[in-house]
Amino acid sequence: MAVKGRAEGERDPLALMPPLISTGVTLLGALVVGWLAFLTPVLFDHDSNRTRMAERYEVGLAVSACGLVVPLAMLVISWVLPWRRHHRGSRVAAAVLAPVSLGALYVLVLVLTFGL
Repeated sequence: MAVKGRAEGERDPLALMPPLISTGVTLLGALVVGWLAFLTPVLFDHDSNRTRMAERYEVGLAVSACGLVVPLAMLVISWVLPWRRHHRGSRVAAAVLAPVSLGALYVLVLVLTFGL
């Protein structure tokens, strides 16, 4: 099937943009989320439940460290997909899901740590 005289398997001229933008946004988001994840217990520190919260916070940090595989995998998928027109939707979806999954990971850490 041809689109305006071009073959469907032809290289996408804008294939570099979604992974490149997603990588920048995800790296910046990872710095912010990492900073917030380590700063959050200081903001909510109470003397009455310090040990209980410390245990839960350790679990939350362990889950967040393991959970960083998901945004990294989404970035790798967005870069590795063939740069052809028919892969454009998959590439954009993976590029969008990388920073979104990073935000979901921070919410998961909050839920595990504080039971919000």
